[in-house]
Amino acid sequence: MNLLRAATVSWEVLLGHRLRTFLSSSGIAIGVAAVVLMVGAGKAAEADVVGKVRTLGTNLLTVQAGRFRTFGGRPRQISTFTTLTENDVRLIERRIPEAVRVAGMVQRSAVLRYRGNRTRTSVAGVDPEVFDIRKMGARSGRLFTSLEARALKRVAVLGPTVVQNAFPGEDPVGKVVEINQVPFTVVGVATARGQDLSGNDQDDVVYVPLRTAMNRLFHVDYLQTILVEAESPQAMAALPDLLAGLLRRSHRLPADKEDDFTIQDQTQLLASEKETSQAFTALVGSVAGVSLFTGGVGILAVMLISIRERTREIGLRRALGATKRDILVQFVLEAGGLAALGGAVGALLGVGGTLLTCRLMGWPLVWPWSATALALGISYAMGVLFGLYPALRAARLEPASALHTA
Repeated sequence: MNLLRAATVSWEVLLGHRLRTFLSSSGIAIGVAAVVLMVGAGKAAEADVVGKVRTLGTNLLTVQAGRFRTFGGRPRQISTFTTLTENDVRLIERRIPEAVRVAGMVQRSAVLRYRGNRTRTSVAGVDPEVFDIRKMGARSGRLFTSLEARALKRVAVLGPTVVQNAFPGEDPVGKVVEINQVPFTVVGVATARGQDLSGNDQDDVVYVPLRTAMNRLFHVDYLQTILVEAESPQAMAALPDLLAGLLRRSHRLPADKEDDFTIQDQTQLLASEKETSQAFTALVGSVAGVSLFTGGVGILAVMLISIRERTREIGLRRALGATKRDILVQFVLEAGGLAALGGAVGALLGVGGTLLTCRLMGWPLVWPWSATALALGISYAMGVLFGLYPALRAARLEPASALHTA
């Protein structure tokens, strides 16, 4: 039999039983759509995590006051200390040449007022080096300078969310706001940074000079965080040990006492987040694979029913000269056609669902072409595999017995 002719006949048979074709191919469609959607959404979520970690700064180590443990892929503070100070920042700058930028930071919730508007936001007292470490710029106005920070100037840089809440439709640069009833002059608006890995809005922050925040707003003499930027990725490997040793000596911790600080590596955080995302994708992808298998079983059942209904047709074709190979090819093509049809519909649904998910979640746009091609290939192979047994049964029917049975 001519292969093109066999494919045409197979297509005509599938179209002749449209409801059965739809039901039998829907299992494959659901499986392919699930595979494409889960893999695509997983890759988009992973890309989102990578982007958020990069906004925190490259080659970055974070020294946190207190002890932290990771639970469910998220760091959680289990104890607090007040031993991290500005002296530690200066000590790191002097003693560790691998640290090209070092900045202290203290951050707390505060109330910001401007005229009749009142909003609760997060206020971060920072050294100006934080802007360089976190690759932050000014959307309008400017960032405050080291000279202003040393002079304890009451200047502020607002995040875009703060501007939206407190200055609707108004340019805040040059305006005076009250933070916990202390007046500050707005010198700039920071560029948007989006959400962090915990889902917190990084744009709902007001940045003020570190010493101004410590002395005028929070009345503390200690830091919550020290950000340390390494000179290169190679220096990152040795930097945590150098920092730990220096800080332990600075805090006069005996050898048998635990650290009163926690050093977090952004690459470790990224690896943890990516591992969680990949594990979830693999789990759901496995479930989608089961759905594909179920779709294959559906094709097997439909093809067996089709052979029983078409026994006389098979006997007549054999009697008129069709070979066993012709019958085998005919039914394999029908099974493959069912799988291909379901796979095509599933691929469209999966790609569309991925794009919709990326849009709704605010993730980077990901086109899961590799997952789509793999799912289509597996679905077609599964259709042919599950259609092979019914095709062999049809090919082995003898003409006389087939006509007699019908």
